[in-house]
Amino acid sequence: MKTALALLAALVLAGCTTQIGVDNSQNHEASFSNVTGVLTTRYTADTEAVFNAVKRTIDAMPGTLRTGETDERGANKELLSVVAYARTIGDLEIKITIEKAEDEVTKAVFTQVKVKYGFFGNLPESQKIVSKITSNLR
Repeated sequence: MKTALALLAALVLAGCTTQIGVDNSQNHEASFSNVTGVLTTRYTADTEAVFNAVKRTIDAMPGTLRTGETDERGANKELLSVVAYARTIGDLEIKITIEKAEDEVTKAVFTQVKVKYGFFGNLPESQKIVSKITSNLR
């Protein structure tokens, strides 16, 4: 019985991440977790540039108000990670996490962006936000 439950849990969790296309010229593929409602993509631009693009994106969205951010800086004041918070119509929270990361295999440094729209996540709205971030990076 325990192995059957463990197998069922593994199957449910393994099938909960979906690879989707996004309007991101630096990485055309993103992943969306159906469990957490988070859309994850990556950029080759530095963390500070992506954060500025995120702020411009949120400020340009009608009916959306940026409510704050928390950041983590390195020893030489470089931005390592930041979480931007916003609220939109219906008091839905938008949470955008930006963090500097490194590919385990190639050791390439990139900026990872995670978008969560609302409590359960909203894939179409998250894709729109990623598209606007990308256009603000250009």
